[in-house]
Amino acid sequence: MITVKPFPADVFTTVRDHDGNTGWLHDCGAFVYSPSQPHRCGVCWSALRNRQAHNGSWQRAYITREVSS
Repeated sequence: MITVKPFPADVFTTVRDHDGNTGWLHDCGAFVYSPSQPHRCGVCWSALRNRQAHNGSWQRAYITREVSS
């Protein structure tokens, strides 16, 4: 199972997953790898939610792989 987890803004300055990649989580739940905050959300843009796509509501996030038991 893969889990996307947001980081608290006041704890980390650089966020990287186990492979060293940086990521961002949008308010709609979309996750994207990017070294800097994305300009717009591709998921919202594709769904014609253009105002939400450009609102800048991104949080730094990372992905973890969890072994199912």
